[in-house]
Amino acid sequence: MPAVASISSTVRLPRIGKYRIIERIGKGGQATVYKGKNPQNEEYVAVKVLPGALASDSVQSLRFAQEAKVTRRLNHPHIVRVLDFGLDGAKPFLVMEFVDGESLGQKLDREGRLSEAEAVQIIVQAGEALHWAHQRRLIHRDVKPDNLLITNDGQVKVADLGLAKNLDGEFDLTRTLSCLGTPNFMSPEQFQDAKRADALSDLYSLAATMYQTVTGELPFRARTAAAIGAIYKKKLANEITAPRRLVPELSERVDKAIMQALRADRSERQQSVLEFVESLAGISSAPIIDITPPSPPPGAKGERRIMKRYASRRKTSCQPTERSMSAPWVGKVVNISTTGLCLELRRRFEPGTLLAVDLDGDESKRRSLMVCVKWVKQLSRNSYQLGCQHDQPLCDFEVRELA
Repeated sequence: MPAVASISSTVRLPRIGKYRIIERIGKGGQATVYKGKNPQNEEYVAVKVLPGALASDSVQSLRFAQEAKVTRRLNHPHIVRVLDFGLDGAKPFLVMEFVDGESLGQKLDREGRLSEAEAVQIIVQAGEALHWAHQRRLIHRDVKPDNLLITNDGQVKVADLGLAKNLDGEFDLTRTLSCLGTPNFMSPEQFQDAKRADALSDLYSLAATMYQTVTGELPFRARTAAAIGAIYKKKLANEITAPRRLVPELSERVDKAIMQALRADRSERQQSVLEFVESLAGISSAPIIDITPPSPPPGAKGERRIMKRYASRRKTSCQPTERSMSAPWVGKVVNISTTGLCLELRRRFEPGTLLAVDLDGDESKRRSLMVCVKWVKQLSRNSYQLGCQHDQPLCDFEVRELA
């Protein structure tokens, strides 16, 4: 964990709650984060502690508790999981999964800027997580490089939902005309009033993050109170240097996607984070999505159910069952749910085709499935996405194992 280790320091506290403290790995204005260990299973965790001065502030304490309440119900591969919440004396603490890696902010401090391909890979993963949260009516409100963590194997985790706004929440701790968030990345409407922040505000912040990632420069820079007022006016006037003027080798597609997402007029932006990451990637990013079946007919019993579709990188081989082939077609699983999966292949199979699908992996994760092709989408000349339905529905735990 190279970058995090550089800011770590010895901590005298032996434990917080039941968790053994190893070292301090981060400190900000709102909380201190420690690396710890759960004595019950010996797993490393991150323990976030609210300082005593802020713990006595009722609004800050409630916001901290709200972070625990909101994020504990989130289960997404690109969102930092919250594991526990408690009090150590009078100090509230939050226990999260320990991410072995560094933040995007730390990576940019070290490397200056990233290649287009690497930047797209990072932002698409973060976008998948934000889109998933938005579908659950949860807004982050502080998307920035420091809140995107990157594991040593390249997985992105969205962190720090302390300013998150639950659109279905029982209470809102945001004061009218406040502008919670980080000025360099927040949208003009969030500048005016944090209560106005919504999914398009997160989209703006993600685009500002992408801008810095590919150019090494902030789209709007502010270090003083006076400068903050000035960049607000620049944001309203769309006074921003196009990324391609700073990095000529940047593709027109990525340049256009960023500039559109940073428009002051919300109606001129992409209308979802999903639309933005798809425009960055040039194809459907196939994130984890919700599939809500139509309402049952009048008089029918039952509830509307939301199916979880998990993103996957599993390699696969498949062939039609009605005729033998000399060799199966090799591809990958894009995502999978209890009712079906999405395949990416260099072969088109027509809707209605029955396929025998073998999922690669170690002994415990190998699996053969029978699916029926329901739709086909051409991605390029020799690349197709196939939406397939399982012949027999899977259980949730089976899907998680196969993803």
